[in-house]
Amino acid sequence: MTSPHANPNGIETKIIAARSEAQALYNELEKVKNRLHDSTLDEISYSIPGIPKNFNNLKLYNTLRGHNNKIAKTQWSSDSSKLLSASQDGYMILWDAVTGFKKQAINLENQWVLTCSYSSDGKLAASAGLDNACTIYKVKQDGDFRFGGTRVQSVFKGHTAYVSDCGFITNTTIITASGDMTCSLWDITKGVKSRDFVEHLGDVLCMSIFPSNKLNDNLFVSGSSDGSAKIWDLRSPTPASSFFVSNSDINTVSIFPNGNSFATGSDDGLIRLFDIRADCELSNYSLLSQFQKQNHKIPKAKIPSRRHSTTDQVSTGSISIYSSIDNPGVFSLDFSNSGRLLYACYSEFGCLVWDVLKNEIVGSVGNDHVNKINHISVSPDGTAVATSSWDSTIKIWSV
Repeated sequence: MTSPHANPNGIETKIIAARSEAQALYNELEKVKNRLHDSTLDEISYSIPGIPKNFNNLKLYNTLRGHNNKIAKTQWSSDSSKLLSASQDGYMILWDAVTGFKKQAINLENQWVLTCSYSSDGKLAASAGLDNACTIYKVKQDGDFRFGGTRVQSVFKGHTAYVSDCGFITNTTIITASGDMTCSLWDITKGVKSRDFVEHLGDVLCMSIFPSNKLNDNLFVSGSSDGSAKIWDLRSPTPASSFFVSNSDINTVSIFPNGNSFATGSDDGLIRLFDIRADCELSNYSLLSQFQKQNHKIPKAKIPSRRHSTTDQVSTGSISIYSSIDNPGVFSLDFSNSGRLLYACYSEFGCLVWDVLKNEIVGSVGNDHVNKINHISVSPDGTAVATSSWDSTIKIWSV
């Protein structure tokens, strides 16, 4: 009996053929783009002095303790005075970033949270995760600490898979990215979906919103397991631009401070910098090339051994025997305020600091954590960096 999968006219066969054809076209486009490149970032920045090795002027300023499970994500308030964190203990906590005190604890509708976001006016907070929904909460404005009882403003249901990321466009609109291969724009005031953004061929794993200015207002970028990053205009359901990044999952995207470029981090361990004006890759940052250049090991963060730990219990000081340059996946990226430094969280190497112009690792941050660092966030004013970890703590670093 013939297997249904062997049918040459079957839908699966057609999908595979279409993906192969699309990949071939992407490759042809890349060849055309490469012929137009007259220089590289490394060549242009050759005469610019480099940053000294092991440069790190960030010192531990505060440790925020209150969660009792892995922290999924953190986000700064627009004035850099507060920090919102979401954890799989079922709570979001709003912190005073200066004193380290808890301003408010929000009891989540769904414990299995993957992401959070904080509106620019500080009145709304959002969480999303494995319940396929994005929940908007009203943030209390009075008092320094309020536990529970937070009012739910809206619950947006419409995705058919987990919601991997979300972000406020304005105080009344929010974007969500999902494992159903789509992004969606939601109107918080009306409580309805405004638009779907559909063209990815795999789970949308991350997104980031461009800063508002005359040139790139209404833009956001998404990264997917299909290996592509797409620039979207909120006014159009189709992407304004598409970049083939990698044959592996794109886990994180970060916008350059001037809004003209963005960086991607993927499972293959490569960070790539793209320019939306030149419509091309400017540079890529590889741990392997650093090994070859410096001929010595890159400092690793202290991570519990996977062989001896099957739970989330911390085993201080032990390093996984499986730590290897072959598994350097990048899970979080953020630029310094000037854009000269790029902070990158790796699966096995902690959080390293790259000199964007010289393509060199110049230091590390977050080594005081005793478990994997899964997210890094630079404050809007550029004076502090927050690292969150599986050790259930958030550490704030400043000069």
